[in-house]
Amino acid sequence: MNIETDIVIIGAGPSGCMAASILRDAGKSVLLVDKNTFPRHKSCAGGLTPKTIAELPFDVNSLSQHNSEKMLFTFTNGKTVDLNNELGACKMVIREEFDNYFFNYVLQKGVEFIHTKVQKIFEDGEGVLVDTAVGTIKSKFLIGADGANSTTRRLITKLKYKNPVFAFEGLVKKENSKKNVPTKFVFNKLGYSWIFPKRDHYNVGIGNLIFDPSCPKPSKKDLYDFVEQELGTEKLEDITGFPIGTEGECYSPMSKRMYLIGDAAGFAETLLGEGIYNAVISGKYLGHAIKDSDNPDCVYEKYNQFLLGMKKELALYNRGAKILYKKQRMSYWMLKLFFGRKFMDGYSAGKTMTEIIKGKYPFPSI
Repeated sequence: MNIETDIVIIGAGPSGCMAASILRDAGKSVLLVDKNTFPRHKSCAGGLTPKTIAELPFDVNSLSQHNSEKMLFTFTNGKTVDLNNELGACKMVIREEFDNYFFNYVLQKGVEFIHTKVQKIFEDGEGVLVDTAVGTIKSKFLIGADGANSTTRRLITKLKYKNPVFAFEGLVKKENSKKNVPTKFVFNKLGYSWIFPKRDHYNVGIGNLIFDPSCPKPSKKDLYDFVEQELGTEKLEDITGFPIGTEGECYSPMSKRMYLIGDAAGFAETLLGEGIYNAVISGKYLGHAIKDSDNPDCVYEKYNQFLLGMKKELALYNRGAKILYKKQRMSYWMLKLFFGRKFMDGYSAGKTMTEIIKGKYPFPSI
Protein backbone atom coordinates (compact mmCIF):
# COMPACT_ATOMS: atom_id res chain seq x y z
CA MET A 1 0.00 0.00 0.00
CA ASN A 2 1.38 3.41 -1.02
CA ILE A 3 -0.11 6.61 0.40
CA GLU A 4 0.51 10.26 -0.49
CA THR A 5 -0.25 13.15 1.86
CA ASP A 6 0.90 16.73 2.42
CA ILE A 7 2.11 16.07 5.97
CA VAL A 8 2.70 12.85 7.87
CA ILE A 9 2.74 13.12 11.66
CA ILE A 10 4.20 10.22 13.62
CA GLY A 11 2.57 10.16 17.04
CA ALA A 12 -1.05 11.08 17.80
CA GLY A 13 -0.60 12.59 21.27
CA PRO A 14 -1.19 16.29 22.12
CA SER A 15 1.75 17.68 20.10
CA GLY A 16 0.89 15.68 16.98
CA CYS A 17 -2.81 16.45 17.26
CA MET A 18 -2.15 20.18 17.78
CA ALA A 19 -0.10 20.34 14.59
CA ALA A 20 -2.69 18.22 12.76
CA SER A 21 -5.53 20.51 13.84
CA ILE A 22 -3.80 23.65 12.54
CA LEU A 23 -2.71 22.05 9.28
CA ARG A 24 -6.12 20.56 8.58
CA ASP A 25 -7.78 23.94 9.24
CA ALA A 26 -5.47 25.31 6.53
CA GLY A 27 -6.74 22.71 4.05
CA LYS A 28 -3.68 20.46 4.12
CA SER A 29 -4.00 16.70 3.85
CA VAL A 30 -2.70 15.23 7.11
CA LEU A 31 -1.95 11.64 8.04
CA LEU A 32 -1.43 10.63 11.67
CA VAL A 33 0.55 7.45 12.31
CA ASP A 34 0.69 5.80 15.73
CA LYS A 35 1.77 2.38 16.96
CA ASN A 36 -1.21 2.41 19.36
CA THR A 37 -4.94 2.62 18.87
CA PHE A 38 -6.98 5.06 20.95
CA PRO A 39 -7.91 5.25 23.75
CA ARG A 40 -4.57 4.05 25.06
CA HIS A 41 -2.85 4.30 28.42
CA LYS A 42 -0.37 7.14 28.75
CA SER A 43 1.90 7.41 31.77
CA CYS A 44 1.33 10.98 32.89
CA ALA A 45 0.11 12.77 36.01
CA GLY A 46 -2.51 14.55 33.90
CA GLY A 47 -2.11 18.17 34.96
CA LEU A 48 -3.02 20.93 32.48
CA THR A 49 -1.72 24.39 33.35
CA PRO A 50 -3.84 27.43 32.37
CA LYS A 51 -1.31 28.39 29.67
CA THR A 52 -1.86 24.95 28.10
CA ILE A 53 -5.63 25.24 28.26
CA ALA A 54 -5.47 28.66 26.58
CA GLU A 55 -3.72 27.12 23.56
CA LEU A 56 -6.08 24.18 23.04
CA PRO A 57 -8.64 24.38 20.22
CA PHE A 58 -11.44 23.01 22.44
CA ASP A 59 -12.92 23.45 25.92
CA VAL A 60 -11.62 21.01 28.55
CA ASN A 61 -14.28 21.58 31.22
CA SER A 62 -16.02 18.31 30.38
CA LEU A 63 -12.71 16.48 30.99
CA SER A 64 -11.79 18.26 34.23
CA GLN A 65 -11.47 16.10 37.34
CA HIS A 66 -10.12 18.69 39.78
CA ASN A 67 -8.97 22.31 39.84
CA SER A 68 -5.80 22.89 41.88
CA GLU A 69 -6.63 26.06 43.77
CA LYS A 70 -4.46 24.84 46.66
CA MET A 71 -0.96 23.38 46.26
CA LEU A 72 1.48 22.10 48.87
CA PHE A 73 5.27 22.01 48.41
CA THR A 74 7.22 19.96 50.97
CA PHE A 75 11.02 20.13 51.20
CA THR A 76 13.68 17.73 52.49
CA ASN A 77 13.74 19.60 55.81
CA GLY A 78 10.12 18.52 56.33
CA LYS A 79 8.73 22.04 56.04
CA THR A 80 5.81 22.79 53.70
CA VAL A 81 4.84 25.89 51.75
CA ASP A 82 1.09 26.26 51.16
CA LEU A 83 0.17 28.26 48.03
CA ASN A 84 -3.35 29.18 46.96
CA ASN A 85 -5.06 30.91 44.05
CA GLU A 86 -8.80 30.83 43.34
CA LEU A 87 -8.13 30.54 39.58
CA GLY A 88 -6.23 27.29 40.07
CA ALA A 89 -2.67 26.69 38.88
CA CYS A 90 -3.52 23.35 37.28
CA LYS A 91 -6.61 21.54 36.01
CA MET A 92 -6.50 17.79 36.47
CA VAL A 93 -7.59 15.43 33.70
CA ILE A 94 -7.18 11.72 33.08
CA ARG A 95 -4.55 11.62 30.40
CA GLU A 96 -6.09 8.73 28.46
CA GLU A 97 -9.38 10.66 28.22
CA PHE A 98 -7.68 13.91 27.22
CA ASP A 99 -5.57 12.29 24.51
CA ASN A 100 -8.53 10.33 23.15
CA TYR A 101 -10.68 13.48 23.02
CA PHE A 102 -7.98 15.42 21.14
CA PHE A 103 -7.42 12.47 18.78
CA ASN A 104 -11.10 12.19 17.88
CA TYR A 105 -11.35 15.98 17.60
CA VAL A 106 -8.82 16.05 14.74
CA LEU A 107 -10.30 12.95 13.08
CA GLN A 108 -13.60 14.82 12.86
CA LYS A 109 -11.76 17.55 10.94
CA GLY A 110 -10.75 15.04 8.29
CA VAL A 111 -7.30 14.02 9.52
CA GLU A 112 -6.51 10.46 8.40
CA PHE A 113 -5.10 7.84 10.76
CA ILE A 114 -3.08 4.66 10.32
CA HIS A 115 -2.31 2.28 13.17
CA THR A 116 1.15 0.93 12.38
CA LYS A 117 4.82 1.05 13.32
CA VAL A 118 7.41 3.15 11.48
CA GLN A 119 10.38 1.17 10.18
CA LYS A 120 12.49 3.51 8.04
CA ILE A 121 12.48 7.16 6.98
CA PHE A 122 14.09 8.52 3.81
CA GLU A 123 14.31 11.94 2.21
CA ASP A 124 14.67 12.66 -1.50
CA GLY A 125 14.53 15.81 -3.60
CA GLU A 126 10.72 15.90 -3.59
CA GLY A 127 9.84 15.02 -0.01
CA VAL A 128 9.88 12.31 2.63
CA LEU A 129 9.25 8.57 2.38
CA VAL A 130 8.15 6.62 5.46
CA ASP A 131 8.27 2.84 5.38
CA THR A 132 5.76 1.27 7.75
CA ALA A 133 4.47 -2.22 8.46
CA VAL A 134 1.51 -1.57 6.14
CA GLY A 135 3.22 0.26 3.28
CA THR A 136 5.09 3.41 2.24
CA ILE A 137 3.90 6.96 2.92
CA LYS A 138 5.07 9.85 0.75
CA SER A 139 4.73 13.39 2.08
CA LYS A 140 6.09 16.92 1.70
CA PHE A 141 6.92 17.21 5.41
CA LEU A 142 7.31 14.84 8.35
CA ILE A 143 6.64 15.69 11.99
CA GLY A 144 7.95 13.42 14.74
CA ALA A 145 5.63 13.60 17.74
CA ASP A 146 6.07 10.13 19.20
CA GLY A 147 7.16 10.94 22.73
CA ALA A 148 10.24 10.44 24.89
CA ASN A 149 10.88 6.98 23.41
CA SER A 150 10.67 8.46 19.90
CA THR A 151 11.45 6.14 17.02
CA THR A 152 11.43 9.18 14.73
CA ARG A 153 14.15 10.91 16.77
CA ARG A 154 16.38 7.86 16.41
CA LEU A 155 15.81 7.68 12.65
CA ILE A 156 16.15 11.35 11.65
CA THR A 157 18.52 12.94 14.23
CA LYS A 158 21.61 12.26 16.29
CA LEU A 159 19.99 13.67 19.43
CA LYS A 160 20.93 11.60 22.47
CA TYR A 161 19.38 11.86 25.90
CA LYS A 162 22.30 12.71 28.20
CA ASN A 163 19.95 13.42 31.12
CA PRO A 164 17.99 10.15 31.32
CA VAL A 165 15.32 11.07 33.84
CA PHE A 166 12.67 8.56 34.81
CA ALA A 167 9.45 8.28 36.84
CA PHE A 168 6.96 5.79 38.23
CA GLU A 169 3.29 6.61 38.60
CA GLY A 170 0.11 4.85 39.66
CA LEU A 171 -3.26 5.53 41.25
CA VAL A 172 -4.82 5.23 44.70
CA LYS A 173 -8.59 5.11 44.97
CA LYS A 174 -9.85 7.74 47.38
CA GLU A 175 -11.86 5.11 49.23
CA ASN A 176 -8.53 3.46 50.17
CA SER A 177 -6.79 6.65 51.29
CA LYS A 178 -6.79 7.58 54.97
CA LYS A 179 -6.16 11.24 54.17
CA ASN A 180 -7.74 13.96 52.03
CA VAL A 181 -4.83 15.64 50.25
CA PRO A 182 -4.77 18.60 47.80
CA THR A 183 -2.27 18.81 44.97
CA LYS A 184 1.07 18.13 46.61
CA PHE A 185 4.75 18.02 45.65
CA VAL A 186 7.32 16.43 47.95
CA PHE A 187 10.84 17.34 46.84
CA ASN A 188 13.98 15.21 47.05
CA LYS A 189 17.55 15.94 45.90
CA LEU A 190 16.92 14.88 42.30
CA GLY A 191 13.23 15.57 41.75
CA TYR A 192 9.95 15.06 43.54
CA SER A 193 7.04 12.83 44.42
CA TRP A 194 3.51 14.00 43.70
CA ILE A 195 -0.14 13.60 44.61
CA PHE A 196 -2.60 14.86 42.00
CA PRO A 197 -6.29 14.60 43.00
CA LYS A 198 -8.82 13.30 40.49
CA ARG A 199 -12.55 12.74 40.95
CA ASP A 200 -12.40 9.29 42.58
CA HIS A 201 -8.66 8.66 42.92
CA TYR A 202 -5.23 10.20 43.36
CA ASN A 203 -2.58 10.03 40.67
CA VAL A 204 0.67 9.47 42.56
CA GLY A 205 4.24 9.23 41.36
CA ILE A 206 7.92 9.69 41.98
CA GLY A 207 10.57 10.82 39.53
CA ASN A 208 14.00 12.35 39.10
CA LEU A 209 14.44 15.47 36.97
CA ILE A 210 18.18 15.86 37.52
CA PHE A 211 20.41 13.00 36.44
CA ASP A 212 23.07 11.89 38.90
CA PRO A 213 24.86 8.63 37.98
CA SER A 214 25.85 8.13 41.63
CA CYS A 215 22.21 7.95 42.71
CA PRO A 216 19.79 5.11 41.86
CA LYS A 217 16.71 5.70 39.73
CA PRO A 218 13.40 5.91 41.59
CA SER A 219 11.84 2.50 42.11
CA LYS A 220 8.43 0.97 42.68
CA LYS A 221 9.37 0.47 46.32
CA ASP A 222 10.07 4.21 46.62
CA LEU A 223 6.58 4.88 45.27
CA TYR A 224 4.96 2.41 47.68
CA ASP A 225 6.84 3.97 50.61
CA PHE A 226 5.72 7.45 49.56
CA VAL A 227 2.07 6.42 49.26
CA GLU A 228 2.15 4.69 52.64
CA GLN A 229 3.60 7.78 54.29
CA GLU A 230 1.37 10.36 52.57
CA LEU A 231 -1.94 8.53 52.14
CA GLY A 232 -1.67 5.76 54.73
CA THR A 233 -2.32 2.87 52.37
CA GLU A 234 -0.51 0.14 50.47
CA LYS A 235 -3.28 -0.21 47.89
CA LEU A 236 -1.61 1.16 44.78
CA GLU A 237 -2.85 0.24 41.29
CA ASP A 238 -1.83 0.55 37.63
CA ILE A 239 1.85 1.27 38.26
CA THR A 240 3.84 2.20 35.16
CA GLY A 241 7.35 3.52 34.60
CA PHE A 242 8.24 6.05 31.92
CA PRO A 243 11.11 8.27 30.72
CA ILE A 244 10.84 12.05 30.53
CA GLY A 245 12.32 13.85 27.51
CA THR A 246 14.31 16.86 28.76
CA GLU A 247 17.04 17.36 26.13
CA GLY A 248 15.35 20.11 24.15
CA GLU A 249 18.23 22.56 24.56
CA CYS A 250 20.30 20.22 22.37
CA TYR A 251 17.74 19.71 19.59
CA SER A 252 18.31 21.22 16.15
CA PRO A 253 16.58 19.98 12.98
CA MET A 254 18.90 18.10 10.62
CA SER A 255 16.50 18.42 7.68
CA LYS A 256 14.28 21.18 6.33
CA ARG A 257 11.47 18.69 5.74
CA MET A 258 11.61 16.63 8.96
CA TYR A 259 11.05 17.99 12.48
CA LEU A 260 10.51 16.92 16.08
CA ILE A 261 8.00 18.39 18.53
CA GLY A 262 6.96 17.71 22.13
CA ASP A 263 8.71 15.05 24.18
CA ALA A 264 10.26 13.59 21.01
CA ALA A 265 12.34 16.79 20.85
CA GLY A 266 12.99 16.70 24.61
CA PHE A 267 10.79 19.70 25.40
CA ALA A 268 9.66 18.64 28.90
CA GLU A 269 10.95 21.12 31.48
CA THR A 270 13.10 20.02 34.41
CA LEU A 271 11.64 22.13 37.24
CA LEU A 272 8.32 20.31 37.70
CA GLY A 273 8.46 18.02 34.68
CA GLU A 274 5.63 19.68 32.73
CA GLY A 275 5.58 18.41 29.16
CA ILE A 276 2.09 18.99 27.76
CA TYR A 277 2.37 22.77 27.34
CA ASN A 278 5.62 22.59 25.41
CA ALA A 279 4.20 19.71 23.37
CA VAL A 280 1.14 21.75 22.42
CA ILE A 281 3.01 25.01 21.76
CA SER A 282 5.67 23.29 19.60
CA GLY A 283 2.92 21.59 17.60
CA LYS A 284 1.25 24.96 17.17
CA TYR A 285 4.33 26.76 15.90
CA LEU A 286 5.44 24.02 13.54
CA GLY A 287 1.88 23.64 12.26
CA HIS A 288 1.73 27.35 11.44
CA ALA A 289 5.18 27.31 9.85
CA ILE A 290 4.18 24.52 7.46
CA LYS A 291 0.71 25.86 6.70
CA ASP A 292 2.11 29.25 5.73
CA SER A 293 4.57 27.91 3.15
CA ASP A 294 5.46 24.79 1.18
CA ASN A 295 9.01 26.14 0.91
CA PRO A 296 11.27 24.06 3.18
CA ASP A 297 13.62 27.01 3.69
CA CYS A 298 10.79 29.17 5.06
CA VAL A 299 9.53 26.41 7.34
CA TYR A 300 13.03 25.79 8.65
CA GLU A 301 13.59 29.48 9.37
CA LYS A 302 10.25 29.93 11.17
CA TYR A 303 10.57 26.83 13.32
CA ASN A 304 14.11 27.73 14.29
CA GLN A 305 12.88 31.13 15.46
CA PHE A 306 10.51 29.29 17.76
CA LEU A 307 13.30 26.94 18.89
CA LEU A 308 15.40 29.91 20.02
CA GLY A 309 12.64 30.93 22.41
CA MET A 310 12.01 27.36 23.51
CA LYS A 311 15.66 26.76 24.35
CA LYS A 312 15.81 29.95 26.42
CA GLU A 313 12.66 28.89 28.27
CA LEU A 314 14.08 25.42 28.94
CA ALA A 315 17.39 26.93 30.10
CA LEU A 316 15.47 29.05 32.61
CA TYR A 317 13.75 25.94 33.95
CA ASN A 318 17.08 24.10 34.12
CA ARG A 319 18.62 26.87 36.22
CA GLY A 320 15.58 26.87 38.49
CA ALA A 321 15.73 23.07 38.89
CA LYS A 322 19.36 23.17 40.02
CA ILE A 323 18.46 25.70 42.71
CA LEU A 324 15.24 23.96 43.77
CA TYR A 325 16.65 20.46 44.15
CA LYS A 326 20.28 21.12 45.06
CA LYS A 327 19.73 24.10 47.40
CA GLN A 328 16.49 23.25 49.14
CA ARG A 329 17.00 25.34 52.24
CA MET A 330 17.33 28.46 50.09
CA SER A 331 14.47 27.29 47.84
CA TYR A 332 12.16 26.87 50.81
CA TRP A 333 12.67 30.44 51.98
CA MET A 334 12.43 31.83 48.45
CA LEU A 335 9.12 30.04 47.92
CA LYS A 336 7.79 30.99 51.37
CA LEU A 337 8.80 34.64 51.46
CA PHE A 338 8.36 36.00 47.94
CA PHE A 339 8.70 33.74 44.88
CA GLY A 340 5.97 31.28 45.84
CA ARG A 341 3.19 33.84 45.51
CA LYS A 342 4.65 35.17 42.25
CA PHE A 343 4.94 31.63 40.90
CA MET A 344 1.43 30.56 41.94
CA ASP A 345 -0.22 33.73 40.64
CA GLY A 346 1.76 33.60 37.40
CA TYR A 347 0.92 29.96 36.69
CA SER A 348 -2.74 30.55 37.57
CA ALA A 349 -2.85 33.51 35.17
CA GLY A 350 -1.48 31.33 32.36
CA LYS A 351 2.02 32.80 32.18
CA THR A 352 5.15 31.05 30.96
CA MET A 353 8.21 30.93 33.22
CA THR A 354 9.92 33.62 31.14
CA GLU A 355 6.89 35.89 31.62
CA ILE A 356 6.90 35.24 35.37
CA ILE A 357 10.63 35.94 35.75
CA LYS A 358 11.36 38.45 32.99
CA GLY A 359 7.96 39.83 32.08
CA LYS A 360 8.07 38.91 28.39
CA TYR A 361 6.63 36.18 26.20
CA PRO A 362 9.41 33.81 25.05
CA PHE A 363 8.11 32.90 21.59
CA PRO A 364 7.79 34.87 18.33
CA SER A 365 4.45 36.17 17.12
CA ILE A 366 2.59 34.08 14.56
